[in-house]
Amino acid sequence: MAPPLLRPSPLLLLVPLLLAAAPAPKAPAPPQLEDAVPDTFTGVERVVAVGDVHGDVDALKEVLRLAGIIDAKDRWSGGKAHLVQTGDIPDRGDQTRAAYDLLMRLEQEALAAGGRVHALLGNHEAMNMLGDLRYVSPGEMASFADQSPEPDAADAPAGLNGHRVAYSAEGRYGPWLRRHPAVVRINDTLFVHGGVAPQVPGTSLSEVNRWVRQDFFPGNPPGGAKDSQGPLWFRGYALGEPQDAEPALDAVLQRFGARRMVMGHTTNRDGKIQVRLNGKALLIDTGLSTGYGRHLSALELRGGKVHALYREGKVPLAQPVKTPAAPRPGKP
Repeated sequence: MAPPLLRPSPLLLLVPLLLAAAPAPKAPAPPQLEDAVPDTFTGVERVVAVGDVHGDVDALKEVLRLAGIIDAKDRWSGGKAHLVQTGDIPDRGDQTRAAYDLLMRLEQEALAAGGRVHALLGNHEAMNMLGDLRYVSPGEMASFADQSPEPDAADAPAGLNGHRVAYSAEGRYGPWLRRHPAVVRINDTLFVHGGVAPQVPGTSLSEVNRWVRQDFFPGNPPGGAKDSQGPLWFRGYALGEPQDAEPALDAVLQRFGARRMVMGHTTNRDGKIQVRLNGKALLIDTGLSTGYGRHLSALELRGGKVHALYREGKVPLAQPVKTPAAPRPGKP
């Protein structure tokens, strides 16, 4: 005898109807200038800072392994450490997207482990968001082709439309970048791409970061992302004469409650982290990418001590020395 037909459960019949009626998940809201952008962190036991990447994700991975921030499978292994990447992820190399994707993933993995990843804005992030593509390599540009269904014009570089979409406020990388600061303070140290000049507006880091970010949101007056003396471009502490640069740095550090400033942007051609201005300026762009010689280095701040991390080992760096106050003129 034929087996009886199985009747479907009413609940099973109802499930497809419920799924069809369920609203589609909402896309994340686009970033706004008024969004809160965290910029101050205290009580952090270990901080690792890495300079300019310039489209070389392989070099970035290698230095993060060197610092114990990722494991052999490129997963977060830094525990509660904070990783600071001081900007200039894109341009000059072909692996920009892979570097972005790595840091975006590590942000989430670090948070889950009690740590943090701070990918700061550099001048090259700003240039890409604002349409200045002078330093985008052909391979880098072509890697963005899948970000737009619109074909590129016959006389345009391959990937141009996808690049524009990806860096827009609705694209894959534009919203992520627009939610990031230019300057953070972790414990007693400021981290920034170029440098915080004395003339930056504001008395708080949130005001400085808003000034920089306002260039990425239409309808605002010119801000600090384009300003040659803004935090993404300033080189005064890297290249200025000590007698002028140190008093300026002292004033900025006092304003924002810090002992030192860590900067990328200005490449140290000897491939080593440089210490300037009595230990208060640390320059960590050592030419990490292959195009600059692949000089791997990271800065470590831990337990009140500062070290440079290289392939050959750990090197202690000088601590900040307070500038003596100028003598007061004697009474007549």
